[in-house]
This record gives sequence, structure tokens and C-alpha cells, in this order.
Amino acid sequence: MIRRLLDHKVIRYFFAAGIATVVDISVYYTTYHYILRKTDIPFIGPMVITAPIASLIASYSCGLMTNFSISKYMVFKESNIRGRKQLFRYLQVAAVILVLNYLFMKFLIHVLHWYPTLSRIISALSIGVLSFLFHKYYSFKVVKNIENDQ
Repeated sequence: MIRRLLDHKVIRYFFAAGIATVVDISVYYTTYHYILRKTDIPFIGPMVITAPIASLIASYSCGLMTNFSISKYMVFKESNIRGRKQLFRYLQVAAVILVLNYLFMKFLIHVLHWYPTLSRIISALSIGVLSFLFHKYYSFKVVKNIENDQ
């Protein structure tokens, strides 16, 4: 039964995303509570990077590389685009997703006053479907005339 489930691309994608999300949230929690100790980081002059946002940057980067690796080799393995182009496209999509995560977390934390780790979980789950579609049809698409897309 598990093997049949893993034959479906969507299931494999969310399995990969689940692993990456566990990495992401673990790094977020560790960074926020133990590395930064909930303390904002002075940036330039009066500007600061808040502890939740600094933790998001660290955790998102770790989750990103985990998800790319699993997606490339387990989910979208039929993609015939060169690996470096896949990575470049993946990072483009990830930048968009990061901005959406940032805006959504900002809303949850500063407007709704939710706890930062819970906000990170809700944000990651909410944007997952959009991420799958971007990666399926852009980052790891299958090109019919491969010479035109490499």
C-alpha cells in the first residue's frame, strides 16, 4: 500500500516537503530559542532583523536545500532540464515562496499575535500547494524539444 501511494507524484512531493518542513521547523525552533534566544539582531543603524524573521531565513535555507535534493531525485526525476537550470528555477520559485511566507508570517505574528513557531507551521502548510504547482510546471518541467530549453 505504501509503495502504491509513493507512485503518485503529489504524494511523493508532499512526502519530500514533509521531510523538508521537519528540517525547516526544527532549524527554526533551534535558531529562535537557542541560537538567537528570542533576541533581535541589530542590522543597519536603527534597523533590526527580528528574531522570528532571522530564524525564518536560516530555517528556510536548510529546508530549501533538503526539498530540492529530494524533489530532484525522487519526485520530478523525469525532468530533462539540466540540473543547474533546475536549481536556478527552483531558487527563483523559492524566492517567491519566501516572500509569501514572510508576508504571511508577518500577518500572523504582528496582526493576529500568534506564536512564531505556530505561525511558521501554518505558513508552510498554506503555501505548499502553490509551491508544488510552480515546481511541477516550471522548475522541473519535462521539455518536449529539449534543445530549446537548455
